Amino acid sequence: MFRSIVASAAVVALAASASAQTPQQIAGNLEKVTNSTTIQYTMGEGYQVVNTAQRSGPETIFNNRDGSIYYYTTRANTDEFVDEGSFRLAGVNGTEQVNGMVFDYCSTVPDSVGDAIDIEIRMYDEVVGFTGITGWVDANNRNEKCGYLLAGMPGDTNLAGLSCWIVTLNLNAGFECTLPQEQTVGGMDNFGHSTVFMDAQNSMGTGPLLDSLFGTQLGNDYGVQDYFEYYDMSQALGAEYLGTYWYGGGAKAQANFLTSLDGNPTDTEAYYSANMGSADTVDLQADVEVRAGQAAGWTITNVNAGSNYALIASTGTADIPALVGGNAHLLVNWMGAPLLPAPFVMAGGTYAQNLPPALPPSIHVQAAEYQGALSVGNIVGMSNGLTHSN
Repeated sequence: MFRSIVASAAVVALAASASAQTPQQIAGNLEKVTNSTTIQYTMGEGYQVVNTAQRSGPETIFNNRDGSIYYYTTRANTDEFVDEGSFRLAGVNGTEQVNGMVFDYCSTVPDSVGDAIDIEIRMYDEVVGFTGITGWVDANNRNEKCGYLLAGMPGDTNLAGLSCWIVTLNLNAGFECTLPQEQTVGGMDNFGHSTVFMDAQNSMGTGPLLDSLFGTQLGNDYGVQDYFEYYDMSQALGAEYLGTYWYGGGAKAQANFLTSLDGNPTDTEAYYSANMGSADTVDLQADVEVRAGQAAGWTITNVNAGSNYALIASTGTADIPALVGGNAHLLVNWMGAPLLPAPFVMAGGTYAQNLPPALPPSIHVQAAEYQGALSVGNIVGMSNGLTHSN
């Protein structure tokens, strides 16, 4: 039998001792996971079952998926468990732009259709152990940096008591989330991330998988700790924070939720028109960091057969609906501050270039999709912009 994630008496006891520097052990449900199905979720489109998922990138900037995973824990609709991680200090921006995510969950909620669960993902600039989210006021003012609602996700579609899912979330096309790196080398200032699972019955039968291993020696799971911050939205406004929890340790019960984050290369950020048009459809991605004296490369991730592509660059940005009958936007200041004498043809949707020994502080690039010869009249689509800082 699945039991409540935490008894009322335990909640009261935790609230009374939330300031203590020892995490409280939570009475969760830990169950063995035998297999999982991969689904890909695209914002605005929903999910589909896939064999191989694409989630953007090209870099994995945080990875807490490095252990063998066996257990999951259940949660109520009103519960938010906030886990932590850190981005190493690198480059000049002091930030990382998240454009993809992978997380896992299991559900006991019977679901023959495959749409019983709504999932809300939240990301926070800073979370501090035994203190909570920096800037949190109450459930209506959480100070989250980004939030995503994944409606109509699957529960137990096997109808056998348990179904488990690996979710790859694509945040390209304007859904990226920019979070801070640590402020000093080794400081491991923590960003926060949470996944709230909701179903119509509030059955407490859905929850995340747990990473079995953690520690900076394991790779990109930088800044994780064996605890999480617990918020209960059923509490009075301003009293939702109940303190710091863990699962009591053990190789298969670390209080780290199985999550990885993907992003752009260091000091590269995607940007978009404030009023995207129907022909702003090309997805441009940087392959590596753009640094003076080094090789750089760019790739179109959604190449269309029969189309050609060209890369333009500038030292300034723009937002002009000047192409494809006003349905595509010029996002670089091509006329006022061109960086290249002419667009570079991206053979097969890719382009590589050895960069000169000196570069401007900021470079802005964009790709054009065209058919036939390269001319303004033959452009059929434009990409997002990319800003490279040096």
